[in-house]
Amino acid sequence: MRVLLDCRMASWSGIGRYSTGLARELARMDGLEIVQVIEEGLAAPVPGAETITARSHAFYPTGGLELGRIVDAAKPDLVHCLHVPTPIPSRYPLAVTVHDLTPLRVPGVMPSIVRRSAYRWWCGRAASVAGLLIADSRATATDVASFFPRAAGRTRVVELAADDFVGGPGGELSPALAEGGPYLLSMGNTKPHKDLPTLLRAFAQVNVRRPDLRLLLVGRDEPGYAVAVLGDTPAARRVAFTGHVDDPTLRALYVGAEAFVFPSRYEGFGLPPLEAMASGTPVVCSDASSLPEVVGDAALLFPAGDVTAAAGAILQLLDDRTLRASLVAAGRARAALFTWKRTAAETVAVYRELLQAHGGGTSPIE
Repeated sequence: MRVLLDCRMASWSGIGRYSTGLARELARMDGLEIVQVIEEGLAAPVPGAETITARSHAFYPTGGLELGRIVDAAKPDLVHCLHVPTPIPSRYPLAVTVHDLTPLRVPGVMPSIVRRSAYRWWCGRAASVAGLLIADSRATATDVASFFPRAAGRTRVVELAADDFVGGPGGELSPALAEGGPYLLSMGNTKPHKDLPTLLRAFAQVNVRRPDLRLLLVGRDEPGYAVAVLGDTPAARRVAFTGHVDDPTLRALYVGAEAFVFPSRYEGFGLPPLEAMASGTPVVCSDASSLPEVVGDAALLFPAGDVTAAAGAILQLLDDRTLRASLVAAGRARAALFTWKRTAAETVAVYRELLQAHGGGTSPIE
């Protein structure tokens, strides 16, 4: 089976982890030949595999037209777009992964009307032209059916993994990150659906009991953000953004944290809690969208947006070492269920279903 993988967004954060993890596992499978399409100037997820470079931005119309020409020249048995942009025209059996519908579900995430309209158009086109859609979670599959009812019967759920991330080399924390006392860890994305204000307010409540505790937020520094939410308080002064960190440093941050706290109101999957559990770090997270699917009973859940409940869960974890140990063990066991090998096997099952629907076709379809 010759599969063309659209890896043009492999440098993005979550989509990049998915593109790399899946492509590398598919490349190990017998009877499967992959052709990876990558963005100009970037390394291919699978060194040594057949690679084609694309020059246009994936979300521009020119990107769709360019991908269409690439597909026609490569003559694959099927095409798998690892995000919603699709080839124009689409003449081969096509699978498309929909990670989430955040820009359509959450006001303010994509303020530009032009960009939001383009995103909706690409999602709608994927729902129309794909033989099968792949969703990261049941929550995302439900969203797809809600926004694009014609795709409801053609959506399959295939979950992601984090075993490749955890298996990588660990790093050391810089003195600025390592010094200053124990810390809670979270992601520093300030977009509305990530709901950092709830986390900061919960941390302020926790800080009254645990003044030595810090809150480290992984991501670009946002000067004044904590003070804007909490005022010029002792808790605000215990909050720090890490700036960009590489994967070894991120692994070290997970391992050293007292807990990983994830307050998000909307996720298509939720890789950070999975990475934290696989790293042996106990997780406290909201009960929103896909997150209960990921963490199961291996984390402490609180109602999304509930500051008092979030603070209570964090304090419960900090105060009860037996509970902490049980969550660490449960988290590792839960994370071990999510592997790229399983993701790849389930993805290939979707490929086979797609080809079967086209008569096993290895020829272009109109």
